[in-house]
Amino acid sequence: MRYVQCPQSRRRLLVLLPGLCLLLQPLAASAETGSATLPAATEAADPELELKTEPLDIQVIAPEEFKPAIRDNLPQLMEKRQIEAVAADSPYVLLPHRPNYVLPLTWQTHPNNAELQRLLDHFGADESDYQNTELENLEAVFQFSIKYVLAEGVLNKFGRIQVAYTNRSFWQAYNDQISKPFRETNHEPEIMYTWQPGAHWIDQASISLNHQSNGQTSTLSRSWNRVIVGGTSVFEGERMLSWRAWWRIPESGGADPDDPSDDDNPDIEQYLGYGDLTWIQVYGNHNLSVMLRNNLDRLDNRGAVELGWTFPLTCKLKGYVQFFDGYGESLIDYNHYQQRFGIGIKLSDWL
Repeated sequence: MRYVQCPQSRRRLLVLLPGLCLLLQPLAASAETGSATLPAATEAADPELELKTEPLDIQVIAPEEFKPAIRDNLPQLMEKRQIEAVAADSPYVLLPHRPNYVLPLTWQTHPNNAELQRLLDHFGADESDYQNTELENLEAVFQFSIKYVLAEGVLNKFGRIQVAYTNRSFWQAYNDQISKPFRETNHEPEIMYTWQPGAHWIDQASISLNHQSNGQTSTLSRSWNRVIVGGTSVFEGERMLSWRAWWRIPESGGADPDDPSDDDNPDIEQYLGYGDLTWIQVYGNHNLSVMLRNNLDRLDNRGAVELGWTFPLTCKLKGYVQFFDGYGESLIDYNHYQQRFGIGIKLSDWL
C-alpha cells in the first residue's frame, strides 16, 4: 500500500490510488541514484486519528534517461513521466490523460437551437408543450479523461502502449424549461503507442487509433474514426508545443442520417481540419495554453482557437478559465460557429 500526503511545494503531480494520493516529494533529491524514499507522514494532532506509516523505497526513471530539452527546460514534464511510470506498476491506477476540469459557469453566444428542434422532433415531443423552447446561453461543461498503461518498454525504453477514454459533456444545468438536459456528450476512446524518438527537434511522439462519437442515433448521430500522429517539443523558458495530424478512416455509403451504415458527418474535416497545435507556457504556478485548429482552405476558411489559464487555488485544486471561438467545440456543433467563456476548476493539467 502506498500512502499519501498533500504536496506543499511545487510538486503538484499526484498518483491516484484507491482512496488516497501518493506524494513523490523526494524525486529530485534522488537524481543521481534513480531511487527515492517517501517521508513519514506528519504527526497528526490527535494520536487516535494518526495512521502508522513507514518509509518506502521506490525506483524511478533516472533523469539522465530524459532528453536534455525536457530535463533542463521543463522538469515538470519529467516528474510527471517518472510518477506515471511508478503508478503504472499498480493494476489499480487510472492516470489522467488530457486535462480534467469542471466549468459550472460558461456562457455561449450562439446556442444551437436547430439541433434542439431536431431532438424534440426525434422523440415526437408535443409541439404545444415545447413552443418557443430554446437552449440557454448559460450552461455547465466538464471533461473527464483517463488512461491505463497496458505495456512499457515496447520497441523503445520509453515505448508505451496505452488505452484512454475522454468524456466531454455540455449540460443545460440551469434550463428548467426543458428539465436541465445533457444536450451533448462526446465519447472518445483510443489506443495509442508513445515513445521518445531520437530526433533532436521532437521530444515525444505518439500514434493512436481514435474513435469519437456523441452516442446518438438517427439525425442526431455524429462520429468519426481517425489515425492520429502527434509530437511534443520542449523549449527554453518552460514552454511546450504539441501538434497532432490526423487521417480520417473513410466510411462507406452516402450521407443518409436514417441509414446507420452511412456517414453521419461527411464534411467534418471542412470544419475541424486535419490537425491542431497546442502551445503551453508555464509561469510559476500558472499555466497558459493556446489551441489552434484550421482547415487550411483559403477560399472557405474555418477553424477554432481555445485559450486556457490555470492558476492555483489550494495545494491540490486549481482554478481554470477557458475561452473558445470557432467550429467543432462538440460533435453536434461541428459545423456551428460558437463562442464560449467559462470559469471553474481543473483537477489535472497537461503538466
